[in-house]
Amino acid sequence: MPIYIYGCDHCGSEITISHSMTESVENCEVCEISGSLIRRPSMFSNIKKKTESKLKVGDRVKSFIEEADADLKQQKDTFLRKRND
Repeated sequence: MPIYIYGCDHCGSEITISHSMTESVENCEVCEISGSLIRRPSMFSNIKKKTESKLKVGDRVKSFIEEADADLKQQKDTFLRKRND
């Protein structure tokens, strides 16, 4: 669901609310005055890091699996050493 930013004309508070595009919010959660909220424009971005933009999804998954496998092997070795002591 989209995140919307509302400003209250009565108390001046700023509220961030997640709801569907067809819903509307009119009551302020802070001062509870009906009809005091006005939806404000929100900034959004879809900026990718340069290193991430060069990686494909499959490469990221493969890298994660390799790191998890290495971590599991290290934990297994540590466990076996403690068990043999």
